[in-house]
Amino acid sequence: MAKRDKGTLRAALAKHRARSQQRVDEKRKATVGQASKAASTVPSKKRTTMPFARDDSILLVGEGNFSFTLALLSPPHNHPPHQILATSYDTEADVYDKYPDARAIISQIRAKAGLHADRILAFDVDAGALHKCEAVTGSRKDDPRRWSKVWFGFPHVGAGHKDERRNVLANQLLLLRFLVSIAPYLTQGRAPMYVTGKTRRSSDDDDDEEDEEESPASAGDATDDLAEHTVWRPLSPPARQGSVLITIRNVPPYTLWNIPMLGKKLRSVFGPIAASAPPPPKGTFMPSLAQIDRAGTEYVVWRSFEFDPRMWKGYSHRRTVGFVDGLSTSNNEDLLRRPTPPSASKPQGRHVGTGECRTFELALR
Repeated sequence: MAKRDKGTLRAALAKHRARSQQRVDEKRKATVGQASKAASTVPSKKRTTMPFARDDSILLVGEGNFSFTLALLSPPHNHPPHQILATSYDTEADVYDKYPDARAIISQIRAKAGLHADRILAFDVDAGALHKCEAVTGSRKDDPRRWSKVWFGFPHVGAGHKDERRNVLANQLLLLRFLVSIAPYLTQGRAPMYVTGKTRRSSDDDDDEEDEEESPASAGDATDDLAEHTVWRPLSPPARQGSVLITIRNVPPYTLWNIPMLGKKLRSVFGPIAASAPPPPKGTFMPSLAQIDRAGTEYVVWRSFEFDPRMWKGYSHRRTVGFVDGLSTSNNEDLLRRPTPPSASKPQGRHVGTGECRTFELALR
């Protein structure tokens, strides 16, 4: 009887230990699970792509109020003013009429440009007829100026076509004319390291946030910044292959423009799109197929990445038609999917965002 009691006691003790160990294991698993869940809910730091290197020669086309130009010149970017040319389709007077903040912005640009103030801005420049602008091409036909980065931010003809198909065709024609026009003025040489130093993905327009420029634009020391402001310097393009950057909203109808396809199949689609699109304004330059062939206008897509306007302090997006009360916003709310500040008429503000904005980077094949 005593032996049986002793055995029963040992068995009960073993069961107690097993249950205790089980409770410890379950508690540990629960703790680990909660930690993993918490970690998964913490947003990972998003890597952004800086498309400009400090030595890039940068041409900006289709500028609105020139706030992107000012952001590029200002901290933290501080791009050298002698390496920038910013252009607008409008005359200078029209810019001031369409964008109330443009006059103050342009004054700041010219002040920052110093001795380069007279050549950093150009007006009345058609992005589809860049050969007509000496500020873009230079004065020597046998040795034109070259640009390593050309940015066309939020292109739009601004014609207000109600039919979506006509609207898409009109904007596709604008982009095709631009791609043909800029081809002779892109720098030549080896592609940058973020193109040659990685394995190409299966889709040309995949994300590439992890690719970074070899020498990103950054604030130089005080001596360099002073020299760039007070000492005249010539445009000095880098010896590497240039590219075109086109930024659009990544939602319909803009995605219907199909920028990668326009670059890759430019020659074959130019004729049909030009024939079907609404007629552009009278006097608009239209390249011939022979001119397209001479320019060797066939592009590949190097990468695409999200455009975050918060990277560009002071940048304020503007529509082609100008600042429109009730539609335009002051702090890029229409790009960032956030409400506008409350007002007397709209105490809660209004939600105007339209999703991600995306930059496609193309280069000649």
